[in-house]
Amino acid sequence: MADFADELGPGYLNLVVRRVAQRIAASGDAYFRQTGATAAAGSTAVLTYVARHDGASIADVAAALGYTHQAVAKAVHTMEKADLVRTATSEADLRKRTVSLTPAGKREAVQMDAVADRAAQVFGEIFEEIGVDLFQALRAFEHATDRRPLLGRLLELDDAQRARRIKADT
Repeated sequence: MADFADELGPGYLNLVVRRVAQRIAASGDAYFRQTGATAAAGSTAVLTYVARHDGASIADVAAALGYTHQAVAKAVHTMEKADLVRTATSEADLRKRTVSLTPAGKREAVQMDAVADRAAQVFGEIFEEIGVDLFQALRAFEHATDRRPLLGRLLELDDAQRARRIKADT
């Protein structure tokens, strides 16, 4: 049976990206369970950021990863319950909560680095198989949409089409 995404085409790129992201997360979670890791696949970027930036605020983590403050706070709360991180109120700014790894979190971070290395190898094999470094392609796409956001591009296209219609009607 044909995949509806193929029928929809590139205008529904978000559908395909979301499905790929869900597959990666599901496989990551299953692999983490097999390796004994505690963190969910969706929290590993937060854990890794905190491992590399000890004492970062939740806002700093959110900004660095492009996540919402609420999503990072939720991940931190879950990891705090699992004794992977601890939070504290920033002495410099009482409105900020900082995040640090516990000893268990430090062990988990080392394990996450090893898992990320293995994932990079597997992704590299897939990229070679499909003939596209998808990571680099998506980063290039991200940079292009940073330079000229999708909304602006869509509105420019609307304006150009409207101008062509007006010109054709005159």
